[in-house]
Amino acid sequence: MTSKKILLNTLIISSLSAATLAPVEAAVLDFDFDGLFTMTNGSGSPTQNTSYPYYGDTTWGYGKRTQVTGTLTFDTDTGVGTGTIAPFEFFASGPIVFHDFVINAIGDGAGGPGSLIMGNMLFDWKATNISLEIVLDAAGLFGAVVGGMAVGDTVSGVGATAATENMPGNLPMGPVPIATTTYDADGVNITGDDGIGGSPMDNGPFSGFNMNFDMTSVTMTANSSVIPVPAAAWLFGSGILGLAGFAGSRKSA
Repeated sequence: MTSKKILLNTLIISSLSAATLAPVEAAVLDFDFDGLFTMTNGSGSPTQNTSYPYYGDTTWGYGKRTQVTGTLTFDTDTGVGTGTIAPFEFFASGPIVFHDFVINAIGDGAGGPGSLIMGNMLFDWKATNISLEIVLDAAGLFGAVVGGMAVGDTVSGVGATAATENMPGNLPMGPVPIATTTYDADGVNITGDDGIGGSPMDNGPFSGFNMNFDMTSVTMTANSSVIPVPAAAWLFGSGILGLAGFAGSRKSA
């Protein structure tokens, strides 16, 4: 049995009926999200986005955090999905445009149960194509889905604490459905934990800087499942490596 085929542990299985455990089709779930982008330097301090209107935003430190929106699509069987992030102006020098955003469930990142997902994307800024890896903790969203989240429902104010919560500048978000962790990654594996939110970029004009995307509010927009998601919740064991361990398998901030 591969690490991506671990069944949901008995804590969740025991709460489901025998009929629930019959084979069912996996669900492909679609979401919209609102969130915050934070870029930090090698010491974990925020870098100000000097583009309008962010530098005038008193709520988020005059550009130290940038409000973003996007979408996610996730297959509950394979644990694989895609995402989009709407372009936004950056450093008063034109928009960042993101593409090829792919996510993969990686459990706790060490072959055990957990709620971590690996994100890989490319972004263009000033004609420079830059690769970005990021390890996210989706405990808040996964917990809501297993708990019966339906199309039209929104989850916010629960989940993991973002790695930039206690960065210099005092710009706390509180728990969020999907939070950037301090883990560093090579796009496939977690390579370390330097205690700084995001994974350092290794190319482009921001080499050594870390980008953080924290999704503060996530709304389900579609569910392709032929049965209600709670009845298919056991599928999350194979696709997301056992959500019952999401609360504390590994630290998320």
